[in-house]
Parts: sequence; structure tokens; C-alpha cells
Amino acid sequence: MVTKSKSKESTGIDYGQMYEFRDVRYWIYKRRRSPSSPLGKCWHTRIKLKGIKDIRVSTGKETLKTAREQAQELILECLIKQKDGQSVTSRKFHLVSEEYLDDLENNPSTIKSKFVKENRIVNQFLNTFFGKMTADSINEKVVYEYKKWRKSYWKNHDTEYTYVRDGKTIKSNRSYLKNKKVTASTLHKEDCVLRKIIEHSRLSGDIPQTKVVKVKSDPVKDNRRPSFSEDEWKKVLKESNFRCSVDRLWKNKKTKSKKNDYIHEKVLNQRILLHDFINFMVGSGLRTSEGMDVKWSDITPNNITEEVGGKFKQVKSVKIFTAKKSKKRKCDPQPYVKEILDRIKKRQFQFAKKNKFKFTGKTEYVWSNEYGVQVKDFKKSFTKLLEACDLLYDQHNDKRAIGSLRHTYGTFRKNLGEVDNHELAIQMGTSPEMILKHYVHSDDYDRSTAVTRIKKSAKKK
Repeated sequence: MVTKSKSKESTGIDYGQMYEFRDVRYWIYKRRRSPSSPLGKCWHTRIKLKGIKDIRVSTGKETLKTAREQAQELILECLIKQKDGQSVTSRKFHLVSEEYLDDLENNPSTIKSKFVKENRIVNQFLNTFFGKMTADSINEKVVYEYKKWRKSYWKNHDTEYTYVRDGKTIKSNRSYLKNKKVTASTLHKEDCVLRKIIEHSRLSGDIPQTKVVKVKSDPVKDNRRPSFSEDEWKKVLKESNFRCSVDRLWKNKKTKSKKNDYIHEKVLNQRILLHDFINFMVGSGLRTSEGMDVKWSDITPNNITEEVGGKFKQVKSVKIFTAKKSKKRKCDPQPYVKEILDRIKKRQFQFAKKNKFKFTGKTEYVWSNEYGVQVKDFKKSFTKLLEACDLLYDQHNDKRAIGSLRHTYGTFRKNLGEVDNHELAIQMGTSPEMILKHYVHSDDYDRSTAVTRIKKSAKKK
């Protein structure tokens, strides 16, 4: 069907003849660059679909026949997208990213910590740069510009921020970020999120199926997180015991020691809980997030058989149920972990009576403070402990973190306990390949005796 358009739009463009294809009206016309310039060579089309704004694009064709064919192909694509529930026209990046985050949050298999990290990356970096762009306008050149912008992000932004703690507004400044280089590992994680959103754009119809946007990441050096040797770990425990001493309470002050040598009872309780936590982690091998989320209901009694002095005997222990990274497993910690848990439970019953909160020892989180509130993390207090014993950095100047406790467990079990790779992988919820990669080739264990051992018959007489 062909008709003449009755009037010009408010833009002053003459849309010429109107056509119909599959009950969709469209116009084929030529444009001028300016009112005084001649008409262009290529034909343009205006397509009117129900429920959306008119689509105006160039057909890229110089003959009317081929321009109409191109417009009809575009109409078919739009109708198919509408039928499949996809976006007909490309939306702004921030709308696509919001939809992606919503899907991620409502996915039952999504780990909460993963959503928090990706949400921060999207809102702090990706939406700030790409937010107002349409998804289909993103190409490799735009991604390249983003990477340059991202590497200098903190140099061009205010590092002062405010947050609320215990009802008080606190100002803080992260000026150290100004000169801190963004690591390849950080950029790689952010690139992964960008790729996911681009793929989501393709599935939602915001990016053509044929369009390929490559987001290349620089190579990431896979560094093993530093752990502790036996001597270093003994030093950590010794310092931790000292910091947990009741003699350091202000009310027990008897000498003219330095002011910093004494602490309040609240700080002492935090340090005692930290001491139990680090022993628990090195005795269980759980991931930090797994350890922090353990509830009393996740712990069941267990008896294990140990060889002591050539004789076998039953030793009381526990099993810990955990369900992180979409996997469920039961862990067998070292027997002394039971003593730690018994000590914590006894202490919590005392706190519950003193501070008047309900504690049943069943549904509560193991790592809770003296008021029954779950502790979010021990990162800062653990860092201060390592600074106190001068072990925050290893001999290669790599910084230790709370995750170093899991690596210490793996190193001790593999090198000192001589546990089979497969069994250790099941216990730690990882693969035998990761055990070989991160724990067997550790410098924390002296292999000189093992690797130089020879048969008696081969020794020199």
C-alpha cells in the first residue's frame, strides 16, 4: 500500500510517501544536512510501531527499491523482537545494567557477597561511564576509552566520604587511593561484569545478535596468597594471647605502664573472639565467608579415630556443614576446634545472661559479639594483630590477609599432615588442581630431608 503523507513533522522534514508492510506503516525519504544543502544520496526510513517511539534510521541504500527492502527487513526484525519480548530499540546502558542486577539479585543461586561486589562495580564505575549511552553504541573504541578513564578514576575524584556507625555520622578520607595503581586483577573482575551486561544486552535485544564487542583484559599474574610458616604462626598466637590477657584491662592496672598497654572490656572481648576465630580457621580450612556464616545448627558432634603412640583411640570432634559457592559439603576440622566452639558457646550463654538477650545455641551465628549481634568481619582487627607481631607482609613483601588463614590450613595439612590431594580438595571445597597449585609448592615447609633421602645401600661406606 502506498499513500502520500499529509503533512511535514515539526522538524520540517518531508517524509514523502507512506507504505505499509505487515500492518506496520513506514516512510521512505531523503534528508538534507541543512535547509540550504541538497538532498542526500541515501534513503532514510521512519517506522511506526505500536507502543514505542518511531524508529528513524538510514537504510544506507541509494535506490528506492533497495531502501524499501531494507526497511521491510528492519520491520521484520522489530516484530520478531516484540513477539519474543525483547527490546525493539536499544535502551540506555544504565537501564540494561539495572535489569541485569535485578535478575542477579533474584536468582536463588546467587551468593550475596557476589551481588554486593557486582552491584558496587556497576554503580560506581560502569554506570558512571556508560550509563547515558545506548547499549548498541558501545564498541571496542568506547571500551578502550573506559579503561583509560577507569585507571585514573581516583586521581580525578574526591576520596572523602561519610558513613553512619552506631548512629553517628563519620567522615573518612581514602587519599591513599590517589596514588594507588589499579591492579590487573581488579580490572579483570570489572571486565567480567561488563561482559555479562553486554551479553545481557544481546539477549534482551538491545544489541544485535551479530554484533561482537570484545572486552580484552590484561594478563593477570596468579599469585598465591601468603600463609604462615610454623614459627610465624606460633608468633601470631603468642601475640594474640598477650593481647587477650585480662591483666591488660584498665580496671586491673597496677603499674605505671604506657597508656596504650591497657584496653577496655569491649576491646578485650573483640580480641578474645578474634583469637578463637583465627584458631578455628586454621583448624577447619573453611573460606572466610563460609567461616563467618557458620551457625550453631551447622555443627554436629563427631568421633574420629586418631593414632597416638602407636595405639588407636576415639577422639571427640565435630562436623561443620557449609553451603557456599552453590556447593554443599561437610567439613572435618581438627579435633581442637571442638574445644574452641565449646568455649565460645559457654561464653555466649554468660553474655546472654549478663546483657539480657536470648541465646539458644542453635540458630544463632557462632561469631557474634557480647550482645548477640553477628560480627561482619575480622579484617581490621586481624590486620592490627599482624602489625603488632610484624607479620603483615611476608618475605616477598606480599601482604597477608584474613584469607591467609585458609592457605595456612591447606599448607599445614598438605605438607605436615601429608593428606591426599583428593581428600584435601573435598575438605576445602576446591579441586585437586588448586591444591597442587597453591599448597604443594609452598616455601613454608622445609623439604630438605625428604628430597635428599637415599637408600642405605647407596650410602658411601
